[in-house]
Amino acid sequence: MVQRRKSCLTSSCLRLRLSDTLDANSIVYYLHRVEPYASKVKSVLAERGDLAVTLRIVDEVVFTLIRLEAWRRLGIRKLDQLREHIRKHGLNEFNDVINDVEEMIDRLGIIVLEDKGGLTEILETIGKYSLLPGDALIAITARHYGIDTILTFDEDFKQVPWLKVTP
Repeated sequence: MVQRRKSCLTSSCLRLRLSDTLDANSIVYYLHRVEPYASKVKSVLAERGDLAVTLRIVDEVVFTLIRLEAWRRLGIRKLDQLREHIRKHGLNEFNDVINDVEEMIDRLGIIVLEDKGGLTEILETIGKYSLLPGDALIAITARHYGIDTILTFDEDFKQVPWLKVTP
């Protein structure tokens, strides 16, 4: 079932032809115009359709952007300080970075996929390919949906046999 923002929260997404997923670092570099990475991401986005991200990737992007903004605007570098700030003041001052992610997903028609995988599968993938847990979940989710390419600057995904890393 495809929902608003082309979210895909059931296995019926398998009927869609998804070929590429965007990793968190490629989105962060693109949104923050970090060169030369942003230009590479822009060229890939211009060439490809049917792009997807997982909920895990969206979580990682939003978290990273909030941390960057907290550091830049407020001088907050430590996670416990950020948590305390959010408890006291809420997330309103970070709405612009959250909205940037949502607007990018909407503007580019990126499909948001539900994460897939079980505990055993994640632990085996972590061990077999030396991935961090979040990256293992992304790799497993990509395999579940038949996604064969990931746009990332993370070398770790090159060890995953079912994923081609680009650029």
